[in-house]
Amino acid sequence: MKKLILSLTILSFYACSGPIQGNFHPVRVRPLTKKQAARLLVGARDHLGEPYKFGGDSPDGWDCSGFASVMFYDYLSYQIPRDTKALFSRSVKIPNSQKRPGDLVFFKIDSKSASHVGIYTGGDRFIHASVSEGIIISSLKDGYYRNSFIGFRRPLLAQAD
Repeated sequence: MKKLILSLTILSFYACSGPIQGNFHPVRVRPLTKKQAARLLVGARDHLGEPYKFGGDSPDGWDCSGFASVMFYDYLSYQIPRDTKALFSRSVKIPNSQKRPGDLVFFKIDSKSASHVGIYTGGDRFIHASVSEGIIISSLKDGYYRNSFIGFRRPLLAQAD
């Protein structure tokens, strides 16, 4: 009897701590509402023309992930990762057919992994921090971005405290 209890205890320990197995449903992350997307994009557009600065997260200078994370925080009170790679890994891939304003768009620029992020505005355009031009709106049809495009992702959103 002691062996049976010990075996069940060990089995339950490994069942709880091991890899998850079985059938799973994909995680569904809802897009921003139209009202949320409008608030985010109107706020982001207020920063057009502000300069680029590596590591920047203020109107004095932005980098791409700093811009995205501050826009989500300031205009929606959502905390998203500050680093492009972390933001990529903590978001859910969505098909191009399901992209919505407020989704994130990722690129591999001179890198093997996600190295640039912008906020999708609709109409195949996105707002982002360009190294050479600061905060601008660009087209996904532009050859530079088309060739480095990874895809659309929707961030896992956590309400700020």
